[in-house]
Amino acid sequence: MRLLVFSFLMIASPVFAADVVAEPSFLGSALKMVAALAVVIGILLLFYAASRKGFGVLPQKKNGLIQVVETRPLGGRKFLCVVKVRGEEMLLGLSHDRIEHLSNLSSGDTFEKTLQQVKEDQS
Repeated sequence: MRLLVFSFLMIASPVFAADVVAEPSFLGSALKMVAALAVVIGILLLFYAASRKGFGVLPQKKNGLIQVVETRPLGGRKFLCVVKVRGEEMLLGLSHDRIEHLSNLSSGDTFEKTLQQVKEDQS
């Protein structure tokens, strides 16, 4: 703590010792503000880049067995969700109290083809 106070006094002493005070200029103040803003934005970008590479404290996306491919709201607290588990994609219906398996999806099928298969299975 003493070292911090001593270093602050050593840095600030030439400022307090100056007898002549120059008039502040608008251009000088604006340039200082832009430089400070650039430094802050640069630090934020460095932190963001480091966190995306895995060096930060932010949680990383894990490549586990279950991956949520896409989620779409249907209104209220109901959602459709495409989930990939062990290479197989499934369409799930989610509500506030249930999760229901609607269909297995294959990557080459279109929505119309999958809808036809579901209708045939129900008949």
